[in-house]
Amino acid sequence: MDLRELLHIEGVEEECDLRSTVGFMALHGGSQDRGTDQIARRAAALCGASYYAIVQPPWLRVHLTSRLHDPDHSTTFRRFLTHVRVAISVHGFGRDSFALWVDPTRGLVIDAYGPAVRDGQKDPLTGIIVGGLHAGLVGQARTLLSARCPGFHVADERLRLGFHPQNPVNLPPEKGVQIELPPGLRGIGAYGERLTPDDAAIPIGLITALVELARAAARTGTTTGSART
Repeated sequence: MDLRELLHIEGVEEECDLRSTVGFMALHGGSQDRGTDQIARRAAALCGASYYAIVQPPWLRVHLTSRLHDPDHSTTFRRFLTHVRVAISVHGFGRDSFALWVDPTRGLVIDAYGPAVRDGQKDPLTGIIVGGLHAGLVGQARTLLSARCPGFHVADERLRLGFHPQNPVNLPPEKGVQIELPPGLRGIGAYGERLTPDDAAIPIGLITALVELARAAARTGTTTGSART
């Protein structure tokens, strides 16, 4: 599947507000990375940044890899990427995948959001993963998120996340930063057990960190640093 096909599925919607040349994105909004579109929309509105999201309906869960979001497949997305000079892409991870499993008492179980605890996980996920080709902004994101999100830590995954040149976060002139948030920061419960995000449960510290990050990007226009693929 590509972006054109995804956008033609009934119920999938694009949201876009063009404001400043700093832009928030939520490519897996709606039912896929639950809470990410609410977070990106709210942070963008508070600091006057631009905003773009793809929002999937509750009955659909399609994970289209970021690098397959071809702006040539969407006039709206292309307009957003042409407008902004730096991007902040909000994603989610943890208990967000379809699971088919056998329960000793209930038999075959189909769980759209996976079991509450899996792969040896005993406690809620508390890592935040940051990457992208805007080296200066990545560093600032790590500092701000560490300071504003007590109980969570920024995982050292800089060599893995968000470095593909076709990832939309790297398509604006000054590239950008990709931020992967665990369930506990997305208003869906510590294990992702809440199917509908609760905006009131999204920590204000997270929103504050994202607003400060966007304002820093608007002020500095710092160097993107060297590229990795």
